[in-house]
Amino acid sequence: MSVNSPHPLRVAIVGASTLKGRELKNVLSERKFPVKKMVLMDSDENLGRLTEYESEAVVSLAIAEGNFEFLDLAFFVGDSATVLNYAFLAKKANFVLVDLTGAFFRDSRVPLYLARQESVFQPFHGLVSSPHSAAISIGIIMRRLSARYPIRCASLNIFDPASERGKKGLDELQQQTLNIFSFQKGPQEIFHQQLAFNLLPRLGHRAAPRLVEIEEMIAAQLRTLLDGSCPLPALTLIQAPIFHSHSLSGYVEFEELIAIDQLENDLTCELLTVSKTSNEPSSAIQVDGIDGIHLGGVKQDFLNPNGIWFWAVSDNLRLSVQNAVAAAEAIFLH
Repeated sequence: MSVNSPHPLRVAIVGASTLKGRELKNVLSERKFPVKKMVLMDSDENLGRLTEYESEAVVSLAIAEGNFEFLDLAFFVGDSATVLNYAFLAKKANFVLVDLTGAFFRDSRVPLYLARQESVFQPFHGLVSSPHSAAISIGIIMRRLSARYPIRCASLNIFDPASERGKKGLDELQQQTLNIFSFQKGPQEIFHQQLAFNLLPRLGHRAAPRLVEIEEMIAAQLRTLLDGSCPLPALTLIQAPIFHSHSLSGYVEFEELIAIDQLENDLTCELLTVSKTSNEPSSAIQVDGIDGIHLGGVKQDFLNPNGIWFWAVSDNLRLSVQNAVAAAEAIFLH
């Protein structure tokens, strides 16, 4: 491994057949990330899957210690247990491991990367974390606001899509929806409740991970990302009956009265597209496959004049993957 190397890199995607794994391949290609060799690794059920990268055939390999030799960079996009099992190899085999599963959210030594951060960024024993996509959205919005206005408090409702549970989550929501129209009970192996045409503040008791565990991870990541720049927001995670894209309903109360049009102008940046109050805000469906965070519906609270509401949506898979690739670019290419 040569950090800040301009040379093409030997890259692995661990969990390549997952939704995030497939999106990661696309983003690496789109951003023309310098890949010398692409190694795809998968769980047993996806071994031997034939795919391609940059028009070259690639066969998925087993997730095994021997397949991590001679790598420069490995993205882990499957489950946190796999990351923890193989994390020691990053230091041993001298490659950078970028985790997209939240495996290290309790370990403050592992750096957490947020796109466009100005601080010097170096791995810890080869380990780097990319936050949950909701933490990315909230972190960017709150940092943008707190740099311009004194914030008194904030709270956010996060609406989680089925794609956060992978392809099995998508398939279960689809089958539940179809079964309702034929008056049949749908499968409940992933959510352990009926999600179709429903909102769930908690999943069934056998679901893993539980929503409250994901809330804990997002909260821990935001504590690091915001780093005392503003009051930490209260947040809750709700399982929504949608297939793709995170949606956020946010409330921020400021120390002073803020003009809506000024706030909209100040929020706009490369990563954040803001729709004016006179326009309809983007919906989860509209941002599927679209870059960045899309914020709109900004309005003053009727009971608290210093309070502002907003609506924000982003393609959760794409946002997460782009941030992880940006972390690799910060390490190897800058």
